[in-house]
Amino acid sequence: MATAPPARRSAWTTKQKIIRLLWGTLGRLIWQVELFRPGVLRLFGGTVGARCRLARRIEIAIPWNISLGDDVVVHERAILYSLGAITIGSGTIIDVRAHLCAGSHDMRDTRFPLTRPPIVVGSECRIGVDAYLAPDVTLGDKCVVQHRASVYKSFPDGSVLEGNPARAVESTS
Repeated sequence: MATAPPARRSAWTTKQKIIRLLWGTLGRLIWQVELFRPGVLRLFGGTVGARCRLARRIEIAIPWNISLGDDVVVHERAILYSLGAITIGSGTIIDVRAHLCAGSHDMRDTRFPLTRPPIVVGSECRIGVDAYLAPDVTLGDKCVVQHRASVYKSFPDGSVLEGNPARAVESTS
């Protein structure tokens, strides 16, 4: 006789589900107006510094888990999968189709519970086209992630990263 798999339950409270629904509908509608983007993110609990530029077609999963310093630029089709906290330092540029993934599942548990390790990107970093940052990654200030690199571990200030898995190729410090 086969046993039933363990019951799964939502990682989200009812209040969070409602806010996520509003973010996915009303928030995305208002998002289309460039002038309102930082304010919309703040309205839904995010932290946005001065002079940030956010493209029209970026994906933000959980707005209240986003913290942007001053002068952050996020280009088109970037994904900020913010199930956990994503903190981006001042002067950082996130390029087209970059994917910052602050969430996963515990594959060792048959219920596959949600995990939400944070991502921290220092100040004045450059995250290249189609680059990937995995959960629980911290990049120091002035790091450069080359195009299509996949970063699965943390790196110190001034690291220049390329490849999959990303490795440091030179230092700008």
